[in-house]
Amino acid sequence: MLNDPLVLILMYFVVPLWLAAGFADWLCHRASHIETTSGPKESVFHLLQFGEVSLGLLAAIFLEINAGIIAFIMLMFVVHEATALWMPGIVSETTSAVVSRLCRVSD
Repeated sequence: MLNDPLVLILMYFVVPLWLAAGFADWLCHRASHIETTSGPKESVFHLLQFGEVSLGLLAAIFLEINAGIIAFIMLMFVVHEATALWMPGIVSETTSAVVSRLCRVSD
């Protein structure tokens, strides 16, 4: 299994990249003081996205991989991205102001 290039790419590139993206998201939320800007609404969206990704990952872990499972994982990815696009319209307007200010500071 460890000789398979796809497994190596997943283990040593995709998963670390995904974890780094999650950590960067956490740093952004920490810098924007999420508890005072968007609060529980955005936290609920993150839990929803976590559940969407978890369904795809659990299917990949516990079920035999076939075309149906790959289609399900792709569907969960699309749902996850749709949730990410829907989120800014729901959370507080303060969030976009804070993010804009953070982007200007980091330039």
